[in-house]
Amino acid sequence: MRAILLTEEGNLLLIKRLRDGFAPYWVLPGGGVEITDESFEAALHRELAEELGGTAEVLHEVFTSEYPGWGDLQGWIVRHHYYVCRLVGYDISQRHGPEFSDPTRGQYIPENFPLESAVLSELNIYAEPIKAYLVAHAAGLRSWL
Repeated sequence: MRAILLTEEGNLLLIKRLRDGFAPYWVLPGGGVEITDESFEAALHRELAEELGGTAEVLHEVFTSEYPGWGDLQGWIVRHHYYVCRLVGYDISQRHGPEFSDPTRGQYIPENFPLESAVLSELNIYAEPIKAYLVAHAAGLRSWL
């Protein structure tokens, strides 16, 4: 589950990833479904609490993507569901989870960007299908606010 997380200021909140051996890149907040999650949306809410200490209103699922897994997911097909969400608030001092207890996983830095195709096209957004979606639909995403 991944959140296309819109702020009340009309920005897109992304997480900048800094990891040894990699150029900086940006991801949408979110992650996998755990056995205790009651639904995809419940998993998304849990992930937002873990990664941002945040809450959001889920507005609409916009698409899914599939790709071959790597690392621990080698041999699996990974499916991501992408949701447009309105950020209610966040407090990074409340973040928790494996991302923050293992320093080898690098840094997770929330950053806001204007919902403008020209700005988003210059970012190293992982993965290419979501970058293409954001660039193509930036103006339409503003209408969700």
